Amino acid sequence: MHSLAGYDFTANIHLYQYEDYNILLDVNSGAIHLLDEIAFAYINNLIKYEGDFYRALEFCTFKYGEEAFKVMEELLITYGDGAIFTEPCNEYIDYSQMTVKAVCLNIAHLCNLRCKYCFASQGNFGQKPALMPFEIGKRAIDFLVQESKGIRNLEVDFFGGEPLLNFAVVKEIVSYAREIEQNTDKVFNFTLTTNGVLLDEEIIDYIITENISIILSLDGRPETNDRNRVTPEGEGTYNTILPNFKEMLNRNPSSYYIRGTFTRDNLDFSQDLAHIVDLGFNSLSLEPAIGDDEYAIREEDLPQVLAEYDNLTKKLLEYYRAGQEISFFHYNLNLQKGPCIAKRQTGCGAGVEYIVVTPEGDIYPCHQFVGEKDYYMGNVIDRSLDNNIKNIFSQHTLANKAECQRCWARFFCGGGCHANNLKATNSLNKPDNISCIMHKNRLEGAIFLDLLKQIG
Repeated sequence: MHSLAGYDFTANIHLYQYEDYNILLDVNSGAIHLLDEIAFAYINNLIKYEGDFYRALEFCTFKYGEEAFKVMEELLITYGDGAIFTEPCNEYIDYSQMTVKAVCLNIAHLCNLRCKYCFASQGNFGQKPALMPFEIGKRAIDFLVQESKGIRNLEVDFFGGEPLLNFAVVKEIVSYAREIEQNTDKVFNFTLTTNGVLLDEEIIDYIITENISIILSLDGRPETNDRNRVTPEGEGTYNTILPNFKEMLNRNPSSYYIRGTFTRDNLDFSQDLAHIVDLGFNSLSLEPAIGDDEYAIREEDLPQVLAEYDNLTKKLLEYYRAGQEISFFHYNLNLQKGPCIAKRQTGCGAGVEYIVVTPEGDIYPCHQFVGEKDYYMGNVIDRSLDNNIKNIFSQHTLANKAECQRCWARFFCGGGCHANNLKATNSLNKPDNISCIMHKNRLEGAIFLDLLKQIG
C-alpha cells in the first residue's frame, strides 16, 4: 500500500497557485513541477489525508473519474525517481572550519551625498569620518590571503560611504593585489559600489581596464531618486549621475547592476523598474528599505508591497516575451542547479567567509555590524581575528533557527540577513517577519517566471 504517513508536507513541499498556474516546489531536491487541475487536487487531498495515496485517489475519482488513476501513477513514478516528496538532507557542515574568502573594504567612511534612508549614518557608520590609507588596505589584502588558505578565487568589495572619494587608494590596492596574483595562485575579483557623482572618464577607463564589477546606485524615476538621494544642500542627483551611468554602460563593463532602494514613499516600485529598463539597463535590483525609521517597510505596507511584486513579475515576463531578458537580482535563483549546501544552510557567510574592514583596520562580520562593539572581530594591523565571534556566526545556521526549520523558503535564504534579524528581533537566529513575507512572495514570482521561460 502506498503511503507517505508521517511525511512533513509543510516543511518539504510548497504547493501554490500563481495566475492560472498550479505550481509545486519540492523543497529538498529543488525540483519544480507544473501541475494540471487533477494533479493539484490530488496532492491537496494527499496532504489532507496525511499521505494516504488511496484515500486521495478515492476523493479525486469521485470528481475526475479514471483520470485520477493516471495522475496517481505518474506521481508514484516521480516519487520513485526522487523528484517529489523527497526527504531532508542531513549532511553536516562544520562552518567554523570555513575560511575567509571575501572582504569588504570600507574604503571611505565619508560620503558626498546625504541619502535620507542611509543605514550607514550618511556614510560614516556612526564613526569618525575617515578615508582608508593604503597601508590599511594593503594589510587587509595580506590578511585575506593569509586567512583564505587554499581558496584561490578571492572577492574584494570597495564600499563606503562613497569609495570614489578615495579613488587613489582604490587603485593602489588593486595594483598591490595584481602583484600578488603574479607571485601566487590567488585570483582577485573586485567590485565597487558608487553613487556615481564622481564617475568620470578616467575612472570609467580604469574600471573597464581592471575588469572591476560595478554597482551603480539609482532608485528609479527622477522624482523617486531625488526624493531621497540628495546632496548636502538637499538637491537631487538624478540629472548628475544618469549621464555617468549611461557612459559606463556604453563601455560594456565586465559586470554591472543598478542598485535601487524603495521606501514607503514609492510602493509603486515596479514603475521604477520599468523606468530603469527603459533607460537601457537590463541588470538591476530594487531593495526594500529596512530598519525602524520612517522610510522602512512596515507591516501595514505589506499588502501593497506584495501586490507590487506581482506587478513586477508581470513586467519581467512582458520584457522576456518581447525578447528582452532582464536580470533582476532577487529573481536570479538558478533553479536548475540551486544553491550549494553551505549557502542553503547559512546564507551569506558573514563573519565566517566574509568580513568588512574599516578605514582604521577594524574587522566586523559585515558592513551592517560596523561600530557594534559586541561584534568587533579584531584588526588587520596585528592580523588578529576573534574566533569567538566567528564561532557565533558559524552556529547561526538553519539547524539552530527554530522558526525556519519548517519554512518552505529556508534554502533560498539560509535564515535571512543576520543584521536585519538582529535589528528587527534582537536575535541573530530569529528572522524578521516582514522580510520573510516579502522574500517568500518574491520566490513564488521568481519560480513562476522561470517556469514560463522553460515552457516557452
